[in-house]
Amino acid sequence: MSLLPPEKWMRRALELGEKGRFSTSPNPMVGAVLARAGKQIAEGYHEKYGGPHAETIALKKAGPRARGGSLYVTLEPCATWGKTPPCVAAILESGVREVFIAAVDPNPKNSGKGILALTKAGIKVRKGILSSEVQLQNEAFFKYARTGLPFVTLKMAQSLDGKIAARSGLSRWISSGVSRDFVHRLRAEQDAILVGTQTLLKDDPFLSPRFNPSGLIQKGKPWRIVLDRRLKISPAARVFRGEQITGIAISEKIFKNLPAKTKKFKNSCILLPIPERQGKLDLRSLLKRLGGLGVAKLLVEGGGETAWSFLEAGLVDRFFWIVAPKFLGGSQAKTSVEGRGVARPSQAIRPKRLTCEPLGEDWLFEGRF
Repeated sequence: MSLLPPEKWMRRALELGEKGRFSTSPNPMVGAVLARAGKQIAEGYHEKYGGPHAETIALKKAGPRARGGSLYVTLEPCATWGKTPPCVAAILESGVREVFIAAVDPNPKNSGKGILALTKAGIKVRKGILSSEVQLQNEAFFKYARTGLPFVTLKMAQSLDGKIAARSGLSRWISSGVSRDFVHRLRAEQDAILVGTQTLLKDDPFLSPRFNPSGLIQKGKPWRIVLDRRLKISPAARVFRGEQITGIAISEKIFKNLPAKTKKFKNSCILLPIPERQGKLDLRSLLKRLGGLGVAKLLVEGGGETAWSFLEAGLVDRFFWIVAPKFLGGSQAKTSVEGRGVARPSQAIRPKRLTCEPLGEDWLFEGRF
């Protein structure tokens, strides 16, 4: 079944927007197509954060040919100045006669302003074509724009019996090479990757993605965030190497009372004093702090205690669970989710949506809350 013309051009705009997956955050992925008389004139996409927007790129390519044409864009054009001029001004100047918009800007401060400006100028506006697909593509941006909080993805790799390490503490490698490639690609999408103290002390991870398509990942990204309430980490840890920015989430009490201890870290990382709640770092306060710093996508890669802390607090938006077809056994071996847990099976935390597919030798479960 062939797509109707508006769906056809919007589908192409959606494909174009996907090209910015690794380089636009905290901005959204946006694609634009300019067509006239059933033929495409020009196209564009938002390539990187701070760069020109999809609409202006397509209009610039089209030049005078844009007059009388139809513009298809996956997200409502901006009507205010940011790092770039407002796209609405460029659209009005181009002479485009109609604009098709997949999704309205989710930011309450900007939502609808672009559409209003266009309609007031006499341009026909139609919205809602492939809206659900665009919102899924930009689910992190939509949450961040509405709440100021990062979209949290929890990732775990375990054996069939739920172990994330052997009884010796060794965890390399439980999952297959294909699964590890998937994780590096997932890391490359993020603004920050978070681990807990125990993971850092035992594994000394570097937390860098071995995947950088076209070298578009922003310098310093993804940030490396360590939950280290009492500042046990060594300045020699591998998370302080390389160009990626590292932040340590530390208790406000420790930060205030141990200035001498914190001083040696100030030149190698960002210290993030966070209030405590019931003897632990308040994760919601941490997310607010990270959101304020421009982190729209956060990947949690900690061990079982960290996983439970985020799940129990209801802070996980999406999870990827990699299950390798093997058994490790051992009553003392670490499991993928630990903490206190629930008292009764009826209290179990359940995802609203769950899919499963093969991933190399393993199985990948993806779920959302």
